[in-house]
Amino acid sequence: GTNEWKTVVGLAMFFIGFTALVLIWEKSYVYGPIPHTFDRDWVAMQTKRMLDMKVNPIQGFSAKWDYNKNEWKK
Repeated sequence: GTNEWKTVVGLAMFFIGFTALVLIWEKSYVYGPIPHTFDRDWVAMQTKRMLDMKVNPIQGFSAKWDYNKNEWKK
């Protein structure tokens, strides 16, 4: 066969590498820091507040919580 496949694979690798460099640049300079709402403590407090408010108690989030035992239903 011909050596055309080498050119195709080389161009594909070049564009994949270029895209990776663009993504790294975007992460460094475009996007800001992660919001505090992604912190595990914040999510735990938010979950506790939702359980205390009994959000969607029929089929949703609070339906899976056992209020007597203070733990998730099994």
